[in-house]
Amino acid sequence: MTFGEKLQKLRQKAAMSQDALAERLDVSRQAVSRWERDETMPETDKVVALADLFGVTTDYLLRQGTKEEPQAAQATAAAPQKDSGREILERLGYLAKTKGYLLGWVLIGWGVLDLVILLLMGLGVLNFMIW
Repeated sequence: MTFGEKLQKLRQKAAMSQDALAERLDVSRQAVSRWERDETMPETDKVVALADLFGVTTDYLLRQGTKEEPQAAQATAAAPQKDSGREILERLGYLAKTKGYLLGWVLIGWGVLDLVILLLMGLGVLNFMIW
């Protein structure tokens, strides 16, 4: 399903006219008509407003070919889900790309701590038994 088909289906299911929807979103009826015919796409803030108005996710509205019903989209959005391994790896990858410098600081701190321990062991202040 295209964005326009989904929008038209949701609007009709809510028993709302194009005029009423246009008024709610502060746009013209012609704009709503062009969205439903897939001639144009609404601005991002309008997509978010549409998702909130019809109780679906923006993902449901924007993804092409999604056959998922709006109720299923709501249930998916409302139900807490456990992170899959792939999602965790993606998040770690994102953190490494954006906050990788923090790992460098941790490694530097670890190295300094190692040097201090070795220095104290060399001076005889610390006596660790190495197996």
